[in-house]
Amino acid sequence: MVMLYRSDDLEGFNVDTAKPGGIERLNDLKENGNYTESYDEALANSKQNNISSSSPSTTTDGKTTTRTQVYTLLPWLQKYGGADANTLVDSYVSGYNNSGGKSEFALAEMRFGTDSKDAYKRVFANIVDPNTGALKMSESEYISGLEKVLTTLTAYGLNGYASQNGKSAWARAVANNTSAESYAGRVKLIHDRVINRVDDELQNSIINSYNEYFTNETGTTVSMGQESLLALAIDPNISEDVLKGRLNASELGAVYTGTTGDALDLEAVQRLTGAGVTTNQSEKTFATASTTAKALARMQRRQRRDVTLGKAMGVLEAQIFGNEAIASEIQNVTSQNLSGSSVKSGALKSQTGSVIGLTQY
Repeated sequence: MVMLYRSDDLEGFNVDTAKPGGIERLNDLKENGNYTESYDEALANSKQNNISSSSPSTTTDGKTTTRTQVYTLLPWLQKYGGADANTLVDSYVSGYNNSGGKSEFALAEMRFGTDSKDAYKRVFANIVDPNTGALKMSESEYISGLEKVLTTLTAYGLNGYASQNGKSAWARAVANNTSAESYAGRVKLIHDRVINRVDDELQNSIINSYNEYFTNETGTTVSMGQESLLALAIDPNISEDVLKGRLNASELGAVYTGTTGDALDLEAVQRLTGAGVTTNQSEKTFATASTTAKALARMQRRQRRDVTLGKAMGVLEAQIFGNEAIASEIQNVTSQNLSGSSVKSGALKSQTGSVIGLTQY
């Protein structure tokens, strides 16, 4: 008896080589049926198939999922996962499909799988207890705590600190087994002591001293206000950021507005920083996206479409976050532009103005 497996048949089955024609059947299944005697080889092929395509593969009981479906089920992954989001989702898909639709296996693969464990540690920093290996909370509870921390910081005017340091602040709190509620209480306590109990003259004196010191150290003008003083009180480590010249213009939103002329809300800033966009590269990135968006808007007007692609952030949604709907819209507009058609005249087209091919008839 020989056990055979395949990427879409991980339960496998026995081939009785002692029966007449058994050896021939075994060889045929291995050579032409893509079966193997190695379960590990079949499992590896199954994982690769699931990761390389968002289309579901067949499982033993027919239960499958796709990347799109997982993002619908776990929307916070796309928002906070940044550049690691697809890796986590693809591992979830692999675990789900390979187990025949068991969510607990899908989560285990996402958390501890070979292809995703490093990404998981980055997105959910310190969620795993180093002593026991158990999760301190669920992923949704982790994200809920992060959102509370970000909301707390924003409420006290620390938008820049929230966008740059909010995730690491929450990760430190989780490492120290501090709840989001306790963190919020600590911020309030420090605010009341630092801001409310210190008179304006003393506050200004402290702020001016910091500004002078950090300006001399960095070689660039540093202008901190009351909120920055609170940030320093909450997180003394932020002084290192100032010394490296990052605090002075840390908000990507300010760079985005200065480059594109449009506003960028805190949520968008958090998503961009989570995806790895830094202030050093952001101006060029935003300028290129803005130029592309303006060109797309002109194309839409010429094609008598509604102008939906005029903002740089829309282009970034497609380029950085892989928004398939926007990417498809951009593709339709650019293809129609290349063919020189419009909604009412030109090349072969659909009722929405999308072009079938690039040749006019």
